[in-house]
Amino acid sequence: MKKIMLLGILLPYLAFSQKYQNFYYEKITKRDDFIIKIESYDSKSGVYYRINCGPYSAPFEEKIIIPLTKKEKTDLWKQKVEFGDFAFGECTVIEKITVKSNFYFENEKLPPKCIQTQLQKEQFIKLSMKLRLILESKAEYRNTFYWEFIKR
Repeated sequence: MKKIMLLGILLPYLAFSQKYQNFYYEKITKRDDFIIKIESYDSKSGVYYRINCGPYSAPFEEKIIIPLTKKEKTDLWKQKVEFGDFAFGECTVIEKITVKSNFYFENEKLPPKCIQTQLQKEQFIKLSMKLRLILESKAEYRNTFYWEFIKR
């Protein structure tokens, strides 16, 4: 019994003491069940990949390496740990457009179902936006996708 109590006390401490875990982010957008955009990022390799597809055009692929620092990975990991112990997976359907996004941290299984509460959705959006802001702040991203930063 003492071991179980000790484990209950130490387990949260051990989770927060870990500096970071690598992760994989993926976002798939479909229109009428046809994939129109895939965006992914692998923190272990630093590969950021996106592909735009159209029903009547050839796919347009973009792939670059954007390494994250240990501090950036640690910040994302800390935010994930604050949210609790569930795998992040969001599914949004608006009319004929479906968006599925997932964060897979090391040693996590694929999420069995989509986020179910508003709180989980808000947390997922915060985590996704934090990653997006980090990636967009990198010189590799800004140089490759320069047209996204031209003011109109």
